[in-house]
Amino acid sequence: MPGIASASLTATIGERPVGSGWIALGTKGASVHTAQTRILLSVQLVGSGAVPVVNLPLYVEIASGTATLNALNCGRPNIDTSTVTLGVTPGIVDAWIGNVSTAELKNFTSKPNPPAATLVNLGGVTVTGRAHAGMGNTTAKSVDFSYSDIQSQVKRTVTTTNFTSSLTSSLLGDLSLSVNVGPLGLPVPGLGSTVSGILGGATGSIDQLLASVLATLGVGIGQADVWVLGIRCDGAVLVN
Repeated sequence: MPGIASASLTATIGERPVGSGWIALGTKGASVHTAQTRILLSVQLVGSGAVPVVNLPLYVEIASGTATLNALNCGRPNIDTSTVTLGVTPGIVDAWIGNVSTAELKNFTSKPNPPAATLVNLGGVTVTGRAHAGMGNTTAKSVDFSYSDIQSQVKRTVTTTNFTSSLTSSLLGDLSLSVNVGPLGLPVPGLGSTVSGILGGATGSIDQLLASVLATLGVGIGQADVWVLGIRCDGAVLVN
């Protein structure tokens, strides 16, 4: 891919599918939530001029999916007419350019909040950078399941609809660069703009690489798979 010298990947997989359980006190509103996949993609970009290579650590969390029981209609006496409606919010992408450690990558109890990463190291002069971007649906989508769907355990996939730009472009738009000159270093004129130009020129390739990695892992950005595994519609009974 143009602009990319090499890349390495570390991936962690989170929870198995989660369920709400059969019993909840009260009415509709039972909800389940999960976090699934995290990747750390370390990309080396081909440099230019005084910058031979740019190291770009990309952390992406396909963070979550939430499903809430919005309606349950029991068909009586014909249970075949029963329906269930879920409100589904597909997983939000949380992405960073930063120094995410392996320990943070494996800790699913909290999201990383990494410090700036070293993008360029010229000995006495370094360039560090940090950026954050989050994307996803902000409102739930209603998904209906018929009684036949429930009996057959039909899966519904809900996909995020309000991505407005590429993930890489959003990250680079938020990127804050710092040029640090050590006691033995000499300033390099235009170093910050050179690094920005290298990153900007590789945006399309980084997007393509990221999409390929996620597709290989079987991960859809901003997708949630939901099932309704059962419905029980009993009438009220008087017990002596």
